[in-house]
Amino acid sequence: MKINHLLPVLTLLAVAHPATAADFKKDVFPILSRKCAECHSTAKKTKGDFAIDRQEDLEKQVKAGEPQKSSILITVALPDDDEDVMPPKGKNRLTAAEMGVLKAWITEGASFDASAAPAAAPAAAPAAGAMATWTNNAGKSLQASFEGMDGTDRVLLKAADGTVYTYPMADLSPESQEAAKKAAGGQ
Repeated sequence: MKINHLLPVLTLLAVAHPATAADFKKDVFPILSRKCAECHSTAKKTKGDFAIDRQEDLEKQVKAGEPQKSSILITVALPDDDEDVMPPKGKNRLTAAEMGVLKAWITEGASFDASAAPAAAPAAAPAAGAMATWTNNAGKSLQASFEGMDGTDRVLLKAADGTVYTYPMADLSPESQEAAKKAAGGQ
């Protein structure tokens, strides 16, 4: 790992944190399956003697409560040109939102037991015209204000630059769907 890349990695780890608790089976493992299983799975390959579907392997890569010391999070947050980055250059890298989920899970104790995760707080309705973070099912986020509904299944979001985006409700994350429904109810 190149030392000169450590500061941006630690900065990313400091800011990438979702508002709700992360559950391993529901939130973390699907990310690892999509992004890591091709090379790190007992069903496919186990490069580096690491498989995401072997709990003992994950436990070696994760320091519960200490994301800054968890090698799995550090390696996915490295810059593209770092020789230790995972997934390697040219592969499907984790998004900032996915890294935030992984960081939240580690920060909260890296429990593999779904019942140990705290319940997610209900989404609050954004204030009229207030900027909020809206996330889609792919984990991409947009800072925008809620502008209303186009029919019953399309959300209108206005970015700071004035661009209005129309999003199908089904394409938004469950939290963003809930916030859109609450905001639409308050109009």
